Amino acid sequence: MPNRPHINSWVDSSQPDYYTMFIKSWIPFNAWYFSEYSTKKDNIALEIIKTTRNKIRNRIEALLQNDDYESKNYRYHLGQLHLQLENRRIMNYGEIISFKSIKLDTVPENIITDTDRSKNVYKAIPNRTTGYKIIVTNEANTTTFFDRTYNPYDIEKLKSDNQFISRSSTMKKKILECFERINPNRSFNLVSVSRAKVDYIILDSDSHIHFVSDTELIAKSLISILYTLRCLLFHGELDPTNSNLKIYEHAYFLLKPIITELR
Repeated sequence: MPNRPHINSWVDSSQPDYYTMFIKSWIPFNAWYFSEYSTKKDNIALEIIKTTRNKIRNRIEALLQNDDYESKNYRYHLGQLHLQLENRRIMNYGEIISFKSIKLDTVPENIITDTDRSKNVYKAIPNRTTGYKIIVTNEANTTTFFDRTYNPYDIEKLKSDNQFISRSSTMKKKILECFERINPNRSFNLVSVSRAKVDYIILDSDSHIHFVSDTELIAKSLISILYTLRCLLFHGELDPTNSNLKIYEHAYFLLKPIITELR
């Protein structure tokens, strides 16, 4: 049999370049959010996309919920992206990029309200500008047991606050629980460990990949991870190996359907 090494080269060159395809798909997305939100700063535009209703987040959530072929295929690629990230262990600023531990770096949208057995009312109020407030009153709102604002968010400063230290152990526990729920640096694990079907979304039944049943959280997390992968490419921080190419293959198939919404 004749030696034909050039055939291997042609086979290699026939493979799709998902690095380039991903970048070319990001560019219209980039152009859209700069125009849509009148900013030239990626982090500002993506913060808005993650925390408000818009055509990008809405489309991702629909693809996570619907049962048509495109939606099932979308969930499959999301599951495969998760597997590839776990297998490759790609780092970004010293932290592994993973759906098991993702920081959204967004201010929670809602005020957290809770009560204890004594019917005391706990409110944790997030605001990036004015700070992160935690207040505890009695049910009638006539007595305030705790009222502090921390800007920036700082749970260690809360723990060392004399007003906090003087509270009962039950109240301190509840204050910390509420304050942690508005932590802008809180890590989320999207992989579901629950066996109850109402608690998870099946991404890939063959690989048994289940994410938590929270399409809003998944959409926000996916946007964050796609942006991180974009930055690694644009800044030349990723080794463009064939192994890492699998990550961008699935990232491309997750980005492509949502930019069609921009036409």
